[in-house]
Amino acid sequence: MYPVSRRTDEPRPLPAVIRCPCPPAGWRMLTMQRRHHLSVTLFAVLLAGCVTLDRPGPLPEMPWHLVDGAALFGTAVDADEAPARDVLEITPAMQSFVADSVAEGRLSVMRLKRLIRKLDDAGFFARLYTSTATYTAAETFAHQQGNCLSYTNLFVALAREARLQVHYQMVDVPPTWDADAGLLIRNNHINVVVSGVRFYDSNASTYTVDFNDVDPAPEFTRRRVSDAYALSLYYANRSVELLRAGEDRIAFAHLRRALLIAPGNMDLWLNLAAFYSRAGRTADAVALFAAVERAEPDNRTAQSGLARSYANLGEQALARQYEGKVRSYQQRNPYYHLAIAQHEYERADYVASLAAIEQAIALKRRNARFYFMKALAEDRLGRAEDARTSLAHARRLGDVSDLARRYLSTLDDLSG
Repeated sequence: MYPVSRRTDEPRPLPAVIRCPCPPAGWRMLTMQRRHHLSVTLFAVLLAGCVTLDRPGPLPEMPWHLVDGAALFGTAVDADEAPARDVLEITPAMQSFVADSVAEGRLSVMRLKRLIRKLDDAGFFARLYTSTATYTAAETFAHQQGNCLSYTNLFVALAREARLQVHYQMVDVPPTWDADAGLLIRNNHINVVVSGVRFYDSNASTYTVDFNDVDPAPEFTRRRVSDAYALSLYYANRSVELLRAGEDRIAFAHLRRALLIAPGNMDLWLNLAAFYSRAGRTADAVALFAAVERAEPDNRTAQSGLARSYANLGEQALARQYEGKVRSYQQRNPYYHLAIAQHEYERADYVASLAAIEQAIALKRRNARFYFMKALAEDRLGRAEDARTSLAHARRLGDVSDLARRYLSTLDDLSG
């Protein structure tokens, strides 16, 4: 769960949104780093497929006066209210874990294989994804659970202890959304790049270690990010988790700390805009959304936030202008319709869910997740045969484990 999504496709205003890594009355999405179930996958990637580092070039002018939160809480919120954490801290128990049979491998490929095998044997990948748990590497090691970012922190720390060359990597996967506590939360994906490893049967020397049931498709953009950037994602995720729990001030402190670490991550500014929008400070939210749009003119999330915010301010002409910028894009984006289908399904409007997913299929026919979503809606509408046909089509097209686990009880009913 961490705020890092740079993609533009987000659903029409549902509930309030914060990018969890929020649009509400002035909605925005918090980007959250997470997946539903943990398994480890190792696959080769071409270096040409990666974009390097965080965000080069000068940081555009941003409304820094809003970062202290005084307008929201009456007094400035110090980043130190969020405890400083070393997400890659190695404990003695972790050192022993690596020293025992892993670190002694002469070749890097041996150390990599041994580390993955030992984590698997110790049961680290047997637990379900824990949605409300963004942990440091040491905490993940101790609890043997966490979300995708937690396990990525753990692997980076242990791999470096085993003298492997590893980096964090963001993957621009198609968006998934969760609605919780009045927030619409966008989920992103992070994994690990291992360099300097050469398997005997492969010419590749760079591999990705991914804690996820479904391998991100090769066409998805990947970009290596720094340890500092990954640390900012930890604080951003914790910010969203605390906000869900009603701890608004400490949540804001975590977001402020994230912004101070990685001010070039526009998703963090969008989350900040969500805070102000959620508190009814629409003019301040407009300033933040507008700053993001200046930095990224094609950022549909910022444009959507501006459309809703201007509507709330009664500036209908400006609201329509920004609505026009995003409407055609949304209608042409099949993943937008998938997000709507998920939302309508979860509020039990199965007719609307089916209509939305059929629009997605019309735009992109060979997508397993779309047919799986269609099967769910058809099943709820009592169209059992149609549902089984759609489910079979989904299975022919590919793996849908990530979506299936989200609707596990329904899938059991449908399969039965």
